[in-house]
Amino acid sequence: MLKNKVVVITGAAGGIGEKLAALLAGQQPRLVLTDIRTDKLEESAKAIKTEGVDVRIVEHDVRRPESWTVLLSKVLKAFGKIDILINNAGVVQPAAAWDISLEKIEQQLDVNLLGTIYGCRAALRVMKSQNFGKIVNVASLGGIVPMPGEAVYCATKFGIRGYSLSLAAELQDTPIDIGVVLPDSVDTPQLAYELRHDEAVMSFIGIPLKPEKVARGILKAVNKKKREVLIPAGMGFLCRTAMAFPSLFFLLLPLLKKIGSRNIALRRKISKGTSEAQATGTSTKR
Repeated sequence: MLKNKVVVITGAAGGIGEKLAALLAGQQPRLVLTDIRTDKLEESAKAIKTEGVDVRIVEHDVRRPESWTVLLSKVLKAFGKIDILINNAGVVQPAAAWDISLEKIEQQLDVNLLGTIYGCRAALRVMKSQNFGKIVNVASLGGIVPMPGEAVYCATKFGIRGYSLSLAAELQDTPIDIGVVLPDSVDTPQLAYELRHDEAVMSFIGIPLKPEKVARGILKAVNKKKREVLIPAGMGFLCRTAMAFPSLFFLLLPLLKKIGSRNIALRRKISKGTSEAQATGTSTKR
C-alpha cells in the first residue's frame, strides 16, 4: 500500500521512530528519516538500506520553522511530492510544576507542540498545492488524562490531540487526511529517563508498551482513515471513560499514584540488580 509513497518521519533516530522506519521499510516506500542526531539516523538508515529501500536522512530540528522549510525543499527536490508526514519527535521532562526550569518548559513546548504545529503548517502548504497527503501526529494517552508531575508534557499532548482533531475537521472536505495516535507509556530511553524521577508516577501505572506495538498502531493510522488511534485500545477506552467523569479520575488518583510509585521502585530495583550483575560478570571475565 505504501510502495513508492514518500514518507517523512521526525524523531527517527531511536525509540518509536526507529522501529517505525523498520516496519514501514517492508512496504517499500521512499523514506526520509529526520532527527537532530544524525549519527543515530545513519545507523537506522544503514539497516533499512540492506532491504533495498530508498531511504534518505536529513538533519532536522522540529523547533525551527526554517528547518521545516529546508526539509520540505529537500523532499520536493528529491521526489517532487510528499505523501505522508509522521510527526513523532517528542521529549519529556518530569518535575513539580513549581520547580521545573523555564528551559525545560520551553523545550517540551517547542519540540512537542510547536514542532508538530510547524510541521503540519509546512507540510499542508505542499499538500494543499498537490491536492493529496496524510499527516499522522503522535500524542499520548497523557493527551486525555491528567499527569501530575509531568504537567507541561501533558499539556503539550493535550494540545497535539486538540490541534490534530481540529485540523481533521478543517480539512474534512479535502483529499488531505489527519490522524493522531495516542499510546500509553512506551519502553524507550525516554521512559528510562522518567524512571529516575519520582514525579513520573503516571507513566508507570501499567506495563510499558514495546516500541514495535506503537509502530504498528501508527501504521494503522497511516493506512486507514482513522481520526484517532488509542494504544492499547482498552486502556484508551478507560482513559476516555474516566475523563467523561473527572470526579471519578480524582477519586482513583491516590490509588493510581500508589501503583505508579510501587512500580517505579520495583523497576529501579530490577535495573540496579541487572547493572550489578553485569558489572560482576565483567569483573569475572577480567
